[in-house]
Amino acid sequence: MIYFSTKNRKIVLLLAVLFSVVFPQSITAEEKTLDIQSTAVRYVFTQSVERILHPWLQEEVANLWFESEIPKSCHICDNVYRYPIDNGSVVTRGVQNMINRKRLATILEVQEFLTVIVRQSGEVLSVEASLHNLVKEEPLWAKVFEWSKPWSLW
Repeated sequence: MIYFSTKNRKIVLLLAVLFSVVFPQSITAEEKTLDIQSTAVRYVFTQSVERILHPWLQEEVANLWFESEIPKSCHICDNVYRYPIDNGSVVTRGVQNMINRKRLATILEVQEFLTVIVRQSGEVLSVEASLHNLVKEEPLWAKVFEWSKPWSLW
């Protein structure tokens, strides 16, 4: 009986160590600096976002995920792609579709896409960020931020 409980303790301890090693990395994944060479950013600004905020928001993204370096911006990510195989009946957008993502990755020479969707409600900006790669259909991580407009802090 003592041998059995010692064996159980070792298994539980081993699982706890493995869990603590793997789990914190997944929690802080969105806080890691992204590679400027292999990641393109897709910005989506809703109509409510004031035009003068666009450069400031892009600078904030660069500061947060790219060590203040300006990343590649995926201007063509928002274009609508119609595939000739289905006579244009299927419409897909941006990096949500894996086929599009792989095509865009080839054109832009990147491996990941950071999608940043910005909405404005009064003085508060709601920023939804998600990171997609070429392996998994779903995002690697997604996070929502609330940022104040830069001049509302004074």
